[in-house]
Amino acid sequence: MEVNIEVILEDLKEGKTNKTQQSLDRLNETLRAYYERGERDFSITTIGRLSSQDGGIGYESIRATANKHYRDLVEAWAAKANTTTKKPVSRQSRSRRVPQDNQLLERITDPALRVLFGQIIAERNRYRTQLNILKNQAEIVIDKRPVRQFEATAEPSVEFLPSLKGVVSDNEIKALRFAASDECIERQGWMVTQAGQVKDQLGEEVLPRGFMTGLRKLVREVEADD
Repeated sequence: MEVNIEVILEDLKEGKTNKTQQSLDRLNETLRAYYERGERDFSITTIGRLSSQDGGIGYESIRATANKHYRDLVEAWAAKANTTTKKPVSRQSRSRRVPQDNQLLERITDPALRVLFGQIIAERNRYRTQLNILKNQAEIVIDKRPVRQFEATAEPSVEFLPSLKGVVSDNEIKALRFAASDECIERQGWMVTQAGQVKDQLGEEVLPRGFMTGLRKLVREVEADD
């Protein structure tokens, strides 16, 4: 039986606020245009990104427990396209392999940003190598001597970190600021978790936990020095 989107849409709008009805209408137009282009990836992640780009509700709003009406509309269009709201499985995702560094860089379309992340990956690899060398050479000695009591009158020392302005150039600061922005993440089709991990549309790790939170802290420190 043919899926009648208009009937389903009107039923979903029944009893909703004007704002929700408008959001449903806008989401429906996004889904209609997407369907007419012949696309068949109706996953919530993809539709949320497209809807946000069209000025409508985003991924978080669609997946919210209370907003089942949005998901029902997406599911209706998916059924019309003879598919589901699950992400289509590609050959690479079947193997569940973690993408290699070069493959990750190829996903970044912006040349300047690709160079920046290439430098970050190179630095990470260098520090990882040095850490492994230290681990192999390290000899742990546990000091069991009693803890010395220090005089209460000792003046506390304060250590100041050097300014980052002399470490990175203005162009590098601009590149870091863009890399930490929501615009950059949305342009690449990525998502950032609360732990600072960057994931792609398949939910695979692009950058490890703590990367984005650390990068944004670094940008704030640079901006504080301006």
